[in-house]
Amino acid sequence: MVRAVWLGLTLLGMVLSVLTARTAPTVAAELSARSAPLFYVGDRIGKNLKAAAYALVDRRRWRQEALALERQVAELKQENLRLSLENQRLRRTLKVRESQAPGVVAIAPIIAEDPSGLFRRLTLGLGEADGLRVGMPVTSPGGLVGVIIETTPKRAVVRTVVDPESAIGVRPADVPGRGIARGRPPASLRVRFPVEVEVKPGDLLITGAIGGLFPEGIPVARVTRVIPPGPGALTYDVEARPVVRFSMLEEVIVLRRL
Repeated sequence: MVRAVWLGLTLLGMVLSVLTARTAPTVAAELSARSAPLFYVGDRIGKNLKAAAYALVDRRRWRQEALALERQVAELKQENLRLSLENQRLRRTLKVRESQAPGVVAIAPIIAEDPSGLFRRLTLGLGEADGLRVGMPVTSPGGLVGVIIETTPKRAVVRTVVDPESAIGVRPADVPGRGIARGRPPASLRVRFPVEVEVKPGDLLITGAIGGLFPEGIPVARVTRVIPPGPGALTYDVEARPVVRFSMLEEVIVLRRL
């Protein structure tokens, strides 16, 4: 539409300019004097139409340039966001290496997770060729993830703390005592304590088994509910939610076996 208008205005301007330029000198002097305003008006109209046509072309070009600049700004914002996220990831990795080294074996990407819902297991993009072995603890900056239970040269499978086959020795972070946490998929644990150990909702549970698979003191879960023991019971159970959000994990830290 804009191109058609521009062509029409340009053609009209050229016709008027040619007519006024060629006709004015050839008419009689008296007629020329009387018709001079008409030729002047025609010439001005032609020039104005040409100027308007060029303005339309310039406006279209400016609009295209503005759209191109908007696309460049959007691309730069996206790249800046990507770099910011990568910087955060590298900072987390450095923090973990500083706090857990020399126990860190590898920082491994998560490439898949168990889709069945019966188990909560993760597949890592590193394996035996990268130094990973069965029995190695797996953590994250937030807390305990689980333990490696299978390996291939390029892959490893992690049994998470909420897997139904998981059993971890834990203790309350602020009071004496120990218990056993067992996984309850999809996202909780059932922890059994002796009745002498006093815990309450909100308490943090950390690894604490003597001679267990995991280093002591890694955050595992927070107590969400205490189930009162029955008469004469020697133990009681609590429900807890893991501190790690497994669905949000992109990579994990693999530690040496104890």
